[in-house]
Amino acid sequence: MEIGSYLEKLNRYETEMIAQRRDFHKHPEPGWREFRTTAKIIEVLEQHEIPVKYGHEIINKNYLWSYPSPEEINACIRRAESQGANPEILKKMGAFTGACAVLETGRPGPVVALRFDIDCNDVSECTDSGRQPVEENFCSVNENCMHACGHDGHGTLGLFVCLALNEIKDQLSGTVKVIFQPAEEGVRGAQSVAEGGILDDVDIFLTSHLGMGWKTGELLALSRGFLSTTKMDAEISGLSSHAGASPQDGHNAILAACAATLSMHTACQDSRGAARINVGTIKGGSGRNVVADHAFLQLETRGETTSIEQTVFGRAMDALEGAAKMFGCTVKTEIKGSASSADSDRELEPYIKAGAARIPEIHHYVPDGGFSGSEDAAYLMEKVQSHGGRAAYMCIGCDIAAPHHNSKFNIDERALLIGLKLYVSILWEILHKTLPI
Repeated sequence: MEIGSYLEKLNRYETEMIAQRRDFHKHPEPGWREFRTTAKIIEVLEQHEIPVKYGHEIINKNYLWSYPSPEEINACIRRAESQGANPEILKKMGAFTGACAVLETGRPGPVVALRFDIDCNDVSECTDSGRQPVEENFCSVNENCMHACGHDGHGTLGLFVCLALNEIKDQLSGTVKVIFQPAEEGVRGAQSVAEGGILDDVDIFLTSHLGMGWKTGELLALSRGFLSTTKMDAEISGLSSHAGASPQDGHNAILAACAATLSMHTACQDSRGAARINVGTIKGGSGRNVVADHAFLQLETRGETTSIEQTVFGRAMDALEGAAKMFGCTVKTEIKGSASSADSDRELEPYIKAGAARIPEIHHYVPDGGFSGSEDAAYLMEKVQSHGGRAAYMCIGCDIAAPHHNSKFNIDERALLIGLKLYVSILWEILHKTLPI
C-alpha cells in the first residue's frame, strides 16, 4: 500500500468527523462525568470490532482528584442516557468514564500509546446570533458546560484515528493503544491513568492539542517546558465573636487566610528555575460585625521541575499552617488536581517531521517550542519516559474564534482532517518502517 494515496482517501471521513465533533460539542460533560461521550466512543469502536477497555480497567482509583459524589455521578448517567447514550454500555461503565482502544497487529513491534482528552469546561456557552454553533444548531445544551478548549475535537480525532488505523493494521507492526482520558481540565485525570498500568509496556507516547496559539496549517512537533503543578483547596476554621463587644474572644479565620496568602506569595523564589504560586479565591466570614470563624482558599503552585514545584508546595503548606496557628485557627487542605513537569523527546521529532511532510495542508512546521502552562498529559509522558520510553506533545494548528476557555470559543473544523492524516502518517512512519527508536 502507498501511504500517500491512503492519506488522500481519508478525505472521505471529513464530513463524519465534523458531525461527530458537533455532536460532542452539543453535549459537553465535565471531568469524571463524561458518560455520554465515553459511551458514544465505545459504541463506535465496538461496532467496528475494535477491542476497547473501559475506564475502570485503565485507572488507579487512588488518584481520583475532585471526584464527584455518587449522587452527582448517577445524575450524569441519567442525563447521558436521556441524551442518547447506549444504556447497556452505561451499565458496563459503572461509575467511571474514559476508555482505551487496543489495536493489535499480530506482529512484533513497538507499543505506541496515543492520548485524547474528552472533558469540557465549566463555562456557559455564548448564545449570541452569528456564532457558528448557534446558527448551525450545535451549541451546548448542558448548563454551565461547554467545550471551550477543543476537547470535542480531540475526542473526535482519537475516534477516527482508531478507525483509520484499524483499516491498515495489516500493514503495521506492534500495538497501538488509544486512550480517551477523562478529567483533563484542572489536571485531575491523567495521574489515575498513569498509575493504572495501561502505560507500563508502552515504548512511544504521542498526544496533542488543537490551537494553543498555532494557526490552521501549522504544526509544533515537540512542546517543551510543561510546569509541574498542584491545585489545592484550604479551609481555615476559627472562632466567631462580636467584633465590637468582644473581639478578643474570637479567632479570625480571614486574618489567617490573608496572612497565609501574603506569606505564600513571597515563597516562590528558586534559583533552579521558574516557580509560581497563586491564591485565586478567598471567601469567608458571615457579617461585618462578626469575627470570621471560617475562610476558604483556592490556590495552586507551579514549578519548572517537579522538585521545584514540590518545594513551593511545601512552603505554601507551611504558610497555611503557620498563619492558622498564629491566629488560633486550624486548617484543612485537600489536593484537587496535579500534573508533573515533562519535556518532549527529540528522538521522536524525525518521525513527526516525516509524517507531516506527506500532508500538504501543513504549510508551516516548527520542530520544537515552549509551552507556558501545565498539562495533565505530563504525567503520562513522564510515566512512559520513566521506563525508557519516548514521548512527544504536539500542537496541531487550528484557527479559533476566541481564546481557549472563553464562552465564544470555537475551532476551525478543517484541523480535524489535518490531525487525522498527521497521526496516521506518523504511526505509519513508526510502525510500518523498522527505524530504530
